[in-house]
Amino acid sequence: MTKCRTGCPTQDHKSYAECCKGLSLAIGEALTLRQKSVDSELKAYRNARAEGIQPRGTQMHQIEQAKRMSDATGVAFGV
Repeated sequence: MTKCRTGCPTQDHKSYAECCKGLSLAIGEALTLRQKSVDSELKAYRNARAEGIQPRGTQMHQIEQAKRMSDATGVAFGV
């Protein structure tokens, strides 16, 4: 009888906790990567605001669009 979680690919862990340890590490890594992405977007947003640009949001594609519009028109976007 296995003590692994249902989605475990190997089904050979000695306990449920041992099986979930790898899962917890994977979730932690995913959260760290997401936080880095959010931090990067917020830094880009702050930089755009410092240039006088007002992006429509804090997502990278919105910031980049506002910068492109500013470059194309010669006027800070959203002013």
